[in-house]
Amino acid sequence: MSMGRIGALRLAVPLLVGIFAGLSTAVAAASVTDAVALYRQKRFPEARAILEPLVAAQPSDPAATYYLGMACLRAGGPASLDEARHWLGRAVKLAPDDARYLADYAGVCLLTADRDNSLSYALEGKDAMVRAIAVNPRDLSAREGLMEFYAKAPWPLGDPGKALSLAAGIAALDPGRGAAAYRKAASIFEAHGLAEQARTASQAAQNLAPGHS
Repeated sequence: MSMGRIGALRLAVPLLVGIFAGLSTAVAAASVTDAVALYRQKRFPEARAILEPLVAAQPSDPAATYYLGMACLRAGGPASLDEARHWLGRAVKLAPDDARYLADYAGVCLLTADRDNSLSYALEGKDAMVRAIAVNPRDLSAREGLMEFYAKAPWPLGDPGKALSLAAGIAALDPGRGAAAYRKAASIFEAHGLAEQARTASQAAQNLAPGHS
């Protein structure tokens, strides 16, 4: 083989590697897109079937990892909560400043804490929710989740004052959701025998939505 052909091959090999790498990335992106489309159609087992091998092949992809966790959660089953917590935790480690990942991971941790009566998961969920709000202060769902945590959790984790403060923050951003948050807090406080806090929350809800029955 001539030196010219050897040189041409040496140039061609990295070019082909780059082309195939680009194709692999494009295929992976298409697969994630397909899986997300299935997820949004509530076809969770089908989304999971696409995402599991994709995450195994590309474990550093935060979006694929996140949607795998959410597909596991929505698909249901005895292990769904633990699988979701595992994958969403991985997604948070890969993209620690994504408020959506943090909030959904927090929610799953808090569900696990309720199921297992686990202090460690309760703290993990609370901390992740606080981080989600710090990243995106307008995340009302995260604020609602943290408000409910502070309203429901026993001392020293719970804090009715913080729950009411979070409800006020929600109301400042969206009065309708703020009224709903106050009503939720009032219901929780009443169930826990916190009559004064329940009255405060009920009055705040009434002030925001006076026509609500």
